[in-house]
Amino acid sequence: MRPALIIVDMLHDFIDGVLATPEARSTVEPAKRVLEAFRSKGLPVIYVNDAHYETDIEMPLWGPHAMKGTKGAEVYHELAPRPGEYVLEKHAYSGFYGTALDHVLRSLGVDTVFLIGLDADICVRHTAADAFFRGYRIYVVRDAVAARIDKNWEAYYKRVYGAQVVDSAEVPEVLKSAEAPKKTVVTA
Repeated sequence: MRPALIIVDMLHDFIDGVLATPEARSTVEPAKRVLEAFRSKGLPVIYVNDAHYETDIEMPLWGPHAMKGTKGAEVYHELAPRPGEYVLEKHAYSGFYGTALDHVLRSLGVDTVFLIGLDADICVRHTAADAFFRGYRIYVVRDAVAARIDKNWEAYYKRVYGAQVVDSAEVPEVLKSAEAPKKTVVTA
């Protein structure tokens, strides 16, 4: 396994702003544990963050949130990126749609993604779908995601994406067999 951590929308607007929920706030401590497990092994960390424009397709559904350049669109301070970690902006639910995420993962030689963030039934789900379609193995960290609508998200991930669902406390053990991804050279 050559894993990377993908952190989806762990932003101020989802944790303590206009779209905050108590469940979202409860994901911060588990997310910090997962982030530390990846950092301690030198494994890739990639943030995919809403950075919306007023014309983005989500605006009529959710109203203004995580607007590009605002505090609401910043990574929650307790999970702030460090130098060398990737930060990608997105304008739709999936972390892959219209971003360089697949390119970054392939250039690092990643074959497995660990997903944490908000929300398990919206942006994390669409990111998982696109990861599945691209052939990545998927782990979702149960206590480091929250669901806004579909509280039965876990069965869906297992059945539809073949995802492994683990708790944050299990991540260090799962990563014991992990290899640091090796950069690959893609030629035309």
